[in-house]
Formats: sequence, structure tokens, C-alpha cells
Amino acid sequence: MVVYCFPVGQLLANCYLVACEETKEAVVIDPGDEGSFISEKVLELGIKPKLIVATHGHFDHLLAAEELRLNFNIPFLLHQKDTFLIKKAVKETQLPPQAWEYIKNREKIKFGKEALTVIHTPGHTPGSLSLYNKKKNVLFCGDLLFKNGVGRTDFSYGSAEKLNSSLKKVFSLPPKTLVYPGHGEKFTLKEVVKYCQR
Repeated sequence: MVVYCFPVGQLLANCYLVACEETKEAVVIDPGDEGSFISEKVLELGIKPKLIVATHGHFDHLLAAEELRLNFNIPFLLHQKDTFLIKKAVKETQLPPQAWEYIKNREKIKFGKEALTVIHTPGHTPGSLSLYNKKKNVLFCGDLLFKNGVGRTDFSYGSAEKLNSSLKKVFSLPPKTLVYPGHGEKFTLKEVVKYCQR
């Protein structure tokens, strides 16, 4: 499995292109903006995107989803509990995405000979999720956890209690798990274990 990271948009959200090294099939995670740029990177890298996944429904993680969905004729997936955020964005700003499908906790996202397991990790938003690859011991956690802190819960729909439960769930993974967050640098769970003690 190969991971490419591109910070995009005004909030520099990390867009990840995660590819099977052998087949070149790939997943696009959190295409926050700059759809043309991301599309160009896909073509330059010679990978074949199979689907798009948002770790949660905030605009800075999905503004380029519709452009990529149309460019590559692939589905856009998110957790059902964040549908209200998508609908709100579309209604208020006429921004994409315009179509989506749902993924559930423990569902496996397969691409080539690789797979990512969905872990529902609410708190930052009701439908926040993380994606885990056991073989490579890699986690994509969206805005659940960062190198220097945890995700915000001060939105009306946020929940510090649920975030803490989600953190405990994630910290049950091996300490050497390599974490790719929604913003900022990657890190291992061992480096940020203090955030589990909230």
C-alpha cells in the first residue's frame, strides 16, 4: 500500500491517495478542495481511483468530491449520520457533492489487494469515521486526533463524551500504528497516547 498526501484548500486539509502498489487501484480520502489538482496527481501517479471517502461531512474535507466523482465516474461515500452536514453545505452554498452513498462501521473498503476497515469514531461530528489497514498498521482518522491535540467538539452536534469513547477505541490499536490525520503531520499512536487520558 502506498500513501500520497496533499494538503488542499484554505484550511490545508490532508487529501490522501491510497493505492495498492501491485494493481494501482486506489481510494481518495478527504478531497477537501482543488479537484483539478488532485485529478492531475491521480493521472501523474498512474493510479486508478475506485471510490472517494470522506472521514466526516465538514466542507474542508469534501469540496472536491463532486469534481472527482464526475472525472473518474466513481462513488462518493460517507457515514449516514453526517448527511445533514452535506445537505446543509449544498443548500447554503450550492457546493458539491451532489450525490453520495453510505458506509457503515466495520465495513471493508477494498481496492486492489488492499482493504481499509471502517471504524465509526463520532465526537467531532456524529458520522466521523476512521479507516484502518491492519496489514500495514495504518489509520486515517480525519479530525478525531492530531499530533498536537484532538478534534473540536464545540459544535452543536459535537460531543466530548463520544470523542473520548472514540479515542479509547482507536487507542486499542497497536501503539506503533501510523496515523494520518485530517490536518498536519502523521504520527504514531505511541507519540500521542496522552490524549487517551482525557
